[in-house]
Amino acid sequence: MKVAYVCADPGIPVFGQKGASIHIQEVLRVLLRQGAEITLFAQRLGGEVPHEFRTLNIVTLPSLPGADEEMRARAALNANTLLAEHLAAAGPFDVVYERYSLWSHAAITYAHEAGIPSVLEVNAPLPQEQRQYRKLVLEQEAFAVLDNLLNHAAIIIAVSGGVRNWLETFAPAQGKVHVVENGVDPARFAPRADNSERDALTLGFVGTLKPWHGLHTLVDAFILLRQKGYNVTLSIIGDGPQAADLQQRLASSGVSGAQFHGAVAPEQVPQLLSCVDIAVAPYPQLENFYFSPLKIYEYMAAGLPVITTRVGHLAELVSDGETGLLVAPEDPTALAQAVISLIDNPAQRQRLGNAGRREAEQHHSWTQAVKRIWQLAGLQLPAGACNGR
Repeated sequence: MKVAYVCADPGIPVFGQKGASIHIQEVLRVLLRQGAEITLFAQRLGGEVPHEFRTLNIVTLPSLPGADEEMRARAALNANTLLAEHLAAAGPFDVVYERYSLWSHAAITYAHEAGIPSVLEVNAPLPQEQRQYRKLVLEQEAFAVLDNLLNHAAIIIAVSGGVRNWLETFAPAQGKVHVVENGVDPARFAPRADNSERDALTLGFVGTLKPWHGLHTLVDAFILLRQKGYNVTLSIIGDGPQAADLQQRLASSGVSGAQFHGAVAPEQVPQLLSCVDIAVAPYPQLENFYFSPLKIYEYMAAGLPVITTRVGHLAELVSDGETGLLVAPEDPTALAQAVISLIDNPAQRQRLGNAGRREAEQHHSWTQAVKRIWQLAGLQLPAGACNGR
């Protein structure tokens, strides 16, 4: 099977360390494991191609010029012509798989005109994100690209119900959107040892340090725990624009015991999580919550008890009292109390962690996710593909 995989988003280094990068790598990994012949069309590789991906045929799209947002947007729109030429030269393909980006439409248009199956994967309401957190230039053109994609994609994959709800506000998407959530490769995470007798427990977080991840709530809860005399430490795995502010917050409180690991390679995450006892995803209250959080799937696969917030669909992912605990968002006291309940009950920590691991293995593997997408597209992965990995 010949697959064209397209990521024209300059903000995503395909072989980098961001959550979006991990998502792309995992989908590619599953397809390669099943014998697919993949041509990757990417705007940004993010460094040397790892050995396991050396069999990919890679077409690097031109870098976008300068720092002027409108200039970059126009260059990205113009790049559709070149991408169409690259696709025609590298084809024919059996399926085109495109990760939605603001300005790219050539791949889905190519598939539509060639009469071959296409998958549009949508991970976020990008125009809305761009408007809220950055600057949305050429708004009319951005929505024209989206309209083109929604009209011409054979199927549309949303990574969450929130993304689906946004997509279905556009008429061309209605009836074409299917939710396939993100996943994890449980084989990356060794079964967890029983650490119930440890005196000092470590709280852990994995992800970029940005406002929508709620790190201030976690840090404030940690400060409360230390001030109450609890023997806990904090492990923050990731980097981002809030790092300095969080470190200053901790320094001003006078508490110790927090470690910032910075950005780490994906292969380091399982080892770092093996040193964590309670994993936290402290999302704040967000309007139209649409994330499908990789971190929670990784926490579960690592056999960790998870504490997250009652935001969006997270109560469907983490079953309160069964695979984790749910607390109110933006409430450090409630988060600290949930941690205390787990400190005081080692058996519950073990039970929640074991149940989360089973949930990840049975329902949230990347192979299962890719197999589901292929079925929706009318395609078939080779027999035995759904092996739980």
